[in-house]
Amino acid sequence: MAMDLAKQKIWHKAYEHALETITSLRNHCDFKYQKDTKGADTVYILNAFVPTAKKYTPGSDIEREAIDATRKELHLDQMYYFNIEEDDVDAVQSVEGALEAAATEGARALSEQGDIYVAGLIKAGVSDKSIATITAGAVSKTNAVEKVEDAFAILYGNNVKPSSTFYLEVKPKFFTAFRQNLTELFTNNVEMAKKGYVGKYGNALVSIENLLPDDGTNDINVLRTGKAIAFAEQLKETKHYEPEGSFSKAIKSLYVYGAKVLNPEQIVGIPTTK
Repeated sequence: MAMDLAKQKIWHKAYEHALETITSLRNHCDFKYQKDTKGADTVYILNAFVPTAKKYTPGSDIEREAIDATRKELHLDQMYYFNIEEDDVDAVQSVEGALEAAATEGARALSEQGDIYVAGLIKAGVSDKSIATITAGAVSKTNAVEKVEDAFAILYGNNVKPSSTFYLEVKPKFFTAFRQNLTELFTNNVEMAKKGYVGKYGNALVSIENLLPDDGTNDINVLRTGKAIAFAEQLKETKHYEPEGSFSKAIKSLYVYGAKVLNPEQIVGIPTTK
């Protein structure tokens, strides 16, 4: 009994972090409009007018067309934050670093909201049919490639060049059926793994995406180019501060962003039974 009383209880000197969600949906978007967002809550994106090619008959008058450019609006209206504090007494009496560890988790949670928002845009596009889909059905090892090729056929039919870089974003169930058909596995490719890619199929970089949407019956896997969805991060700010009226330290962070399906002809949904 005396020996038991002499035994210490030791705190481990580090904090275990939660597993990161497997997702990279926002990273596969077009960020080129981000530089235009400083000091603005909306970016107007103009589409160039396409003149009509008309047959010319010598000796006859030619017709003129007025340029009628169309625009799309990218709104930076998504705002999320976290605000955490640690009492000074708690900080002294426990293993240090709790506030910083929690802030790291908070930063991940904020970034994840961007992926969730992109998934929501995809779901809305599939629902209102502005985003095309192939025929829904169960996925298996024997039909997984056929489903992907059907999606490619739609994009090619929309004049998306075969030389484009494509992103094939799939749920785990689809990936396990499709994996043996990858033309290149990135199992030992550290750099590609860091970017979230598990392999390649033709010109498509393949990633597992746990935040992809579903319609209640089907998972919505996706094949798209990087120009299909525009994404812009206007503000990513983190501040350390000491709250008034307390003995504590705190960290707060704000994340402001926006996204839009800019080129729906460059994205296809691949619905498969959940």
